[in-house]
Amino acid sequence: MSPAAVARRPAPGRPRRRMARMGPRLRALLELCPREGPVADVGSGHGRLALELKRRSPEADVYATEEGTGPARELRRLLSPGSGVAILEGPGLRPLAGLGCRGVVLAGMGGNTIVGLLRAEPELARSLAWACLQPAQREERLEAWLRAEGWTLGQRRAVLERGRLYRLYLVAPA
Repeated sequence: MSPAAVARRPAPGRPRRRMARMGPRLRALLELCPREGPVADVGSGHGRLALELKRRSPEADVYATEEGTGPARELRRLLSPGSGVAILEGPGLRPLAGLGCRGVVLAGMGGNTIVGLLRAEPELARSLAWACLQPAQREERLEAWLRAEGWTLGQRRAVLERGRLYRLYLVAPA
């Protein structure tokens, strides 16, 4: 067995960690996100985007959040303590209070959910320099709300993944 293969094997008795791959949607989100931090991947799921944000900008503080105890525990299992990504637990943007985040990623959730998260913490949302958004559906609802609230719709992209078209937005509060 090669030394590289031995290095990849988990210690005896430890489960192997499987990290999700970066598909076209996540790669496009990573490219769309400004490099300025601190940054948070809200509702991070498997944590792959947060990990790649940290790898891209090792000097930046990167946070991955999950609302519930179970999802946060799974995120801790997937991201090693040495990843440099801080895992926070709590609803929406609330865990980011006082951390000085310059940007957030809200991806893989519906447009109504994204609106609800931004609306629930208006001061925190308005303190951001940018937000990278990728609604899974109801993007028209999200766009209408952003315009009505005076957010600047900056860059937009469309990405095809597994036969589905996803819309990505880089926005800034008014």
